[in-house]
Amino acid sequence: AVVSTQSTGKFITEPKFLEKQKSGGALMAILEGLRKDLLNDRPNDFTDCIRWARLLFEDNFHNTIAQLLYNFPSDQKTSSGALFWSGPKRCPTAIDFDANNSEHLDFIVAAANLRAFNFSIPANRNRDFIKGQVSKVTVPAFKQDQV
Repeated sequence: AVVSTQSTGKFITEPKFLEKQKSGGALMAILEGLRKDLLNDRPNDFTDCIRWARLLFEDNFHNTIAQLLYNFPSDQKTSSGALFWSGPKRCPTAIDFDANNSEHLDFIVAAANLRAFNFSIPANRNRDFIKGQVSKVTVPAFKQDQV
């Protein structure tokens, strides 16, 4: 999602952005991201940016980690019988969003404002407003991908 947003920002601000891209899979991924950002998920107002930021938090800090733990449970063993999560590999923990956690809210404020900036939507750093709006976002339940 972040790479898609970066590409969208460059597409909007750099006239020859697409011409500089290599053809093939990378270009197709950029075009898909542009379609998603500019057509399907384009924010209309700051509340849409808050929603996007909340879903980004969920994807980055909960769903990705939950998927990793589904693929490699905390008690997973390697072929030699050693624990997979040992030594330099520390078993991660999925984070449940808490609007009362200042670090979680900091992420939402920053991400929503960056998204708003990319789409020329006025910034909003009113934490009480953002906290109230983020609590209204419906977040889909995590569904693991079968490997």
